[in-house]
Amino acid sequence: MKIARSSAQRRLRLLLACTGVATGGAWGSVALALAHDHASASLLQGQAATAETVRIIVLLAALPLGALVGALPLDLVSHALGRRPATLVCATLVMVGAVVGAVSAAVASTWGQSVGALVTGLGVGGFTIVMPKLAHELAERGHRRLVPRLAASLPAGAGLALLAGEAGELLLPGQALVLGWLAPLTSGVLVVLVATSLPETPHWYVAHGKVEAAHAALRRMTDPLEAAVGIDWVMMDAGMLGEQKALSASDLRVDRVRRTVVVGAVLELVQGLPLGLTAICLTPAALALRAGGCAPVWGVAALACAWMVLGIVARRRRPEHMLLAWVLAGTGMAACGLVLLTLLGRMGLAGDQWVLVVVSTILVAAHYVLIAPACTGGTDPLVPPWLLRSQRRAEAVNRPLVQLVSVLCPTLMLALGVSGPVVLGVCLGLQLTSLLLVLLALPRLATALR
Repeated sequence: MKIARSSAQRRLRLLLACTGVATGGAWGSVALALAHDHASASLLQGQAATAETVRIIVLLAALPLGALVGALPLDLVSHALGRRPATLVCATLVMVGAVVGAVSAAVASTWGQSVGALVTGLGVGGFTIVMPKLAHELAERGHRRLVPRLAASLPAGAGLALLAGEAGELLLPGQALVLGWLAPLTSGVLVVLVATSLPETPHWYVAHGKVEAAHAALRRMTDPLEAAVGIDWVMMDAGMLGEQKALSASDLRVDRVRRTVVVGAVLELVQGLPLGLTAICLTPAALALRAGGCAPVWGVAALACAWMVLGIVARRRRPEHMLLAWVLAGTGMAACGLVLLTLLGRMGLAGDQWVLVVVSTILVAAHYVLIAPACTGGTDPLVPPWLLRSQRRAEAVNRPLVQLVSVLCPTLMLALGVSGPVVLGVCLGLQLTSLLLVLLALPRLATALR
């Protein structure tokens, strides 16, 4: 029997969706900036000047670098001031970064857009570490079913930014980048509005000795009977979370902890290797290159619509069963998509553009529909309570590092003049490495996730 959700629980799900869309919108705005930068075409052909290459690399690296810098300080804010204030700070950073990016686009400053992406990345990094806590502490059944959907919303946000930019280009020529940055800005505003309608988490209240406020927060999120029972669980959970310590060598001697660390590392690496984020960043620029310097509106629109559909489908999927099967299927699917890139140059101009759209859709689907929802949150139920903060911080630090590698490696190889087949071979090798990594770790993963 389907249990009716309270309005507060529906708002919590809306908050997570808006957060994912804001993150995806930021990446979509970066992709749009590359598509409308003529230096990107030269870079993909290995003919860009050094200054242009540095400018584009900085733009691509700004968002994950911002996430890397912003995660830990905003984690401290969430502990000192609360989860909801930290969420508002994250959303504010995203909005400020989007405004800086839009203003920079209006004055044709790529360096300014890099600054906007960096500031937006600070908020995105905060979302990475704050939203799992908010979801876990406000949701009725924990956050394992909710946070994977947050990651799955990223393609929808990227598609929204692309669609807004290209539609705006038709209505207001020359303003595509400005309108593209409106996607993360609007999503950030929605995050602020929805977050202010939710209470502070009961766990934070209990950790600060405010039991009555914690019970009132529970009553806002659930019915009175569940709140009366749930306050005892919250107090016990908050007590265990209050005894946090850093991961040490002695912890690794415990089989459960060692197994969890291995599972988390493998899933985080596997989650970054499908190159779905690389496809989001580089496909619009590749379409512009194949079209002779100006991205075809129909191609970008088709790409944007496909990504938005994938984001919606991924949010509806239930990833809590057969995690390894989803990971293996997604890794194999991504490898098949990369193989299709060998068709480039053999099907004419229109055919090449369709190949890029199809391959990008396959890579994004493999990454954000199959793999990311299965990996995200897959290790949290295994983590001992006293190591939960260390585990979340490790994820918040590792994820942007993996993103930097997966996005910058192919870009740098193309910029240095490495031939397309060699770059394709390296990317395919990464996919096969990911597949072998999962297969070799399969017995340990199966035991840990059982």
